[in-house]
Amino acid sequence: MAGYKVVISGYYGFSNAGDEAMLYAILRALRQSFPGVETTVISGTPEETARKFHTRAIPRFGGLAIARHILSCDLLISGGGSLLQDVTSSRSLLYYLSIILAGILCGKRVFLYGQGIGPLRRKWVCALLRRVLSHVDAITVRDEKSKHLLESLGVKAPVYATADSVLSLPKVSTDRGREILKEAGVPEGKKIIGISVRNWLDAEQWADKFSSYIDRLAEEDAAVVFIPMQWPEDNHMAERLCRGKSDRFFFLEGSFSAPELMSVMGCLDLLVGMRLHALIFAALMHVPLIGISYDPKIDNFLRSIGQEAVFPVSAFDAEKLYNKTKAILSGRTQCRWEAVDALRERAGETVRILQDMVNR
Repeated sequence: MAGYKVVISGYYGFSNAGDEAMLYAILRALRQSFPGVETTVISGTPEETARKFHTRAIPRFGGLAIARHILSCDLLISGGGSLLQDVTSSRSLLYYLSIILAGILCGKRVFLYGQGIGPLRRKWVCALLRRVLSHVDAITVRDEKSKHLLESLGVKAPVYATADSVLSLPKVSTDRGREILKEAGVPEGKKIIGISVRNWLDAEQWADKFSSYIDRLAEEDAAVVFIPMQWPEDNHMAERLCRGKSDRFFFLEGSFSAPELMSVMGCLDLLVGMRLHALIFAALMHVPLIGISYDPKIDNFLRSIGQEAVFPVSAFDAEKLYNKTKAILSGRTQCRWEAVDALRERAGETVRILQDMVNR
C-alpha cells in the first residue's frame, strides 16, 4: 500500500482532546493496516496537526488545496465524532457533507469512520443526508442508534455499527500521568477525583449545584483535579465552579495528547465527566466513572458499557452525585470492564471493514 493516498476530514486542529484522540486512533489504525500509506488531514491549524501527528495537513477552508488533494487521493475518510448533526449548527453539517460530496463527485472511494449521527431536527437536512450518504462506499457508526437513524432515513450505502475509534486504543503506562499530576501540585497518598466539565446551554441553571457538590468534595480528604478536554474553555468553566475556595482543587493547564490523558486517567480513583472522550479514556484505563449527560452520545456510550448517566445536566442533583461518588470510593459499587474490552474489539472492526472495502 506504499503511496496509497488518504485524505481525512473532521473537526481537527481546535484543541479538542476528543477529536484529536479520534484522529490519533484513525492514523494509528491506517499506519498499522496500510504500511506506507500517505495521509493528508484537513485541519483548523494545519502546522500544529502536521507536527503532532507526523502527517501532511491542509487548511480547513483552503478550498483549492482541499480540491487538489481530493482529486489526487485514493480514499477520502470522514473521521469520527458528531459531525453530522444539526443541533449546534447546520452550517458545520453542510461543511462536512460538502467534503464528502466532493469525494463522490471526483469518483473517489469515500468511507465514514466511526461516526455518530444526529440528532437531526430539520427535514431538509434528513433529505440531504439520505441523498449524499447513499453514494458513499461504506459507513461505520459508533452506536446502534446511529445505524438505526441512517436506515430510517433510507440511506442505501452499507452501514455497520462498530464503536468510537478511540476505543481501539490500548491501555498505556501511568508513568506520564503521575508526572503531569505532580507538575500540577497534586499530592500523593490521597484519593484523586478527576472532573471533566464543559460549558453547556443554560449553565446558570446547573453551575451552582455543581459547585455545591465540589464544595462537599473539598471537605473530604481527597484531591479534586480538573481535566480539560477543550483547552482553555473547559478550565474557564472549572474555575467558575470552584470559586477559588480550596487548596484541594487542581487544574491541568494546556492541551494534552490522547496517550497523556489516558495516562492521567489511569492515576485516578474516580472520574466524574460530562465530556464523552473523558469517559472513554477512563473506561479504557478501567477507572470507575460517573457520567453526566448533556447529549445522547453520552447515554449511548454509557449504555454500551452497562451503565447509565447519573442524570441529565438539566436535572442536576448534587446530593445524588455526592452519594454515588461516596459509594464508588468506598468500594460499595463495582465496575465490570468486560463490556469495555468487547467495545475495543468492535472498534477494531472499523479498520477491517475499511480493508475489505479497499481490497475489493
